[in-house]
Amino acid sequence: MNNVAILDKLLRPAPNFDLQASQGNNVVLIQASVVAAFGSADVERVNLTIVGPNLVSVYNQSRNGNEAFPLTQFPPFSYNFQWAYPSNASEGVYQISIDLIDSQGRLASTFGGSSSFGLFKGGTPPFNFIPFVAIGGAAVVGGALYLGTKRRSKRYLTPFEHFNSLTGGELSGGTMTVEGNTGSGKTLLSEQLMYEDLRRGRPCIFVATGDFPTNIRSNMKSMGLDVTGYEQSGLLSFVDAYSSEAGQESREKFFTSSLGDLTALGIKITSSLPLDKAKGASLYLDSLVPLASKVKAESIISFVQSVGARMRGIGGKAVFILGPSMDVGVQRQLEDTADCVVQMEAFEERGVRRRRLRIAKFRARRHQEGWNVFAIEDGKGIIFYSKKPKT
Repeated sequence: MNNVAILDKLLRPAPNFDLQASQGNNVVLIQASVVAAFGSADVERVNLTIVGPNLVSVYNQSRNGNEAFPLTQFPPFSYNFQWAYPSNASEGVYQISIDLIDSQGRLASTFGGSSSFGLFKGGTPPFNFIPFVAIGGAAVVGGALYLGTKRRSKRYLTPFEHFNSLTGGELSGGTMTVEGNTGSGKTLLSEQLMYEDLRRGRPCIFVATGDFPTNIRSNMKSMGLDVTGYEQSGLLSFVDAYSSEAGQESREKFFTSSLGDLTALGIKITSSLPLDKAKGASLYLDSLVPLASKVKAESIISFVQSVGARMRGIGGKAVFILGPSMDVGVQRQLEDTADCVVQMEAFEERGVRRRRLRIAKFRARRHQEGWNVFAIEDGKGIIFYSKKPKT
């Protein structure tokens, strides 16, 4: 299997191309074959760079891991690129460089220097170019590109249930805070934790302060978290604390007319759980950030402590989402009183967006420390990377 093939528009191997070719025929096709041990899902991106005779990049293009053609279940996976060179391009030898970015956002392998093609008037290199073409040029270069040759260690994709391995088991009672910057996945984490509770038969309340409950339901469904049945059975209730802020009438059974009225919000939370289903319930509030502009800092702290104590009293738990705009002093006090603190982060590394989380605190329980990288996939939600294969 060839790792890089240079072809003309008729898919024939071609070491040289005509600089004077007509429009539509001035095309260089490049096929890169990649072997990824864990399938195309282990490929984040394939980057192609073409460098001209003056050693300056003339063309850059990327393919996402799921753009392999044809998209097969087993390797090698083929990624196709096409460059329509301009008629005023420099005459000479062009070098090809390919970088493979794995699903953890790391540079896993680099290929370059041994594959090239020529651009010449008439498609034939002049006599003085022949030695350089013979040394650097090749229409086909053998040996598949292997993903993972530069990895420090193997990583395996594991489902969301891996989160309980990080925490040393589920949080069955008490208070949890989830912190992180924009786009780090805080809301999705809380939704998946709630879905796991619902699957275990735990009654749940979701307090929405940052979006309409209808949007939350829709977003959860797109991640494979359909809560329709749980609502119909009375196991899940939404408390809408957002619609009033958006100037719209709420469609929910439980709602508040003012986000700043924490007393009314507390009453709605209590009334959303029937007495026969209150025991062991879970509360999820996403998020505390909108409250910060409505009430004093000490009121937020008092509200969180009061709700947390109420949930603990019925053998349940409370999960609160915090954003980057929260007052540092408030955040520190909430961390001090919380039983579990989860910190999340979205960041860029080598132009690739990545996410990670860590369990910063878990009172009276041994847990995994350090950052854990994860991805977000449609229909699956949060997917973790583990050093141990799924059993």
